[in-house]
Amino acid sequence: MRIRNALSTVLAVAALGVSPAWSVPINIGCNFVPTTILTANTGDVTTATTITAGAPDIVTSIIANNVNLVTGQTISLTDPTPVTLGAAFTTSFTTSLGNFLENLTVTLVTPGPTSLGVSAAGTITGPVGFDATSVFYSAAYTQNGGPGAQINALFNNSTTNPVPEPASLAIFGTALAGLGLLRLRRRNKV
Repeated sequence: MRIRNALSTVLAVAALGVSPAWSVPINIGCNFVPTTILTANTGDVTTATTITAGAPDIVTSIIANNVNLVTGQTISLTDPTPVTLGAAFTTSFTTSLGNFLENLTVTLVTPGPTSLGVSAAGTITGPVGFDATSVFYSAAYTQNGGPGAQINALFNNSTTNPVPEPASLAIFGTALAGLGLLRLRRRNKV
């Protein structure tokens, strides 16, 4: 009876034109670095609106990987890469499993005295067999010699957000404060 029910389920799914659930979420995490000179469109990394991608950008370390990513893998960024809040750009790479494309939007820009931090979020898509997955990207640009000096960069790409979003932290903090007040109130009633 169980075999017949399982077979009828498979046949019903096939009749609807839906394939069985073989897809898996994309799971990657890696660092990569530029291999050519980076240039800020303003000459100063702290005021730049775009920075050249430094292609080819090469994977240097892999943290998570179910897409056959390898060290030395080339990653392509929109060139020049926008570094202003709300700007959209793409990254892409190809492995033995196929082409992967990330559509990203800049969510945070943090200028320092001689640096610029950029965070972006979006979706990564891949070949058949992989589900579209949320992806997070960050870049750290430094220009220690001041405007016009060489720019160094390190990029990080991951399908797990390494830093909680400020809104999530605010909700968590409010919940903790509420629990503390509730506990204090109960203690004072006794």
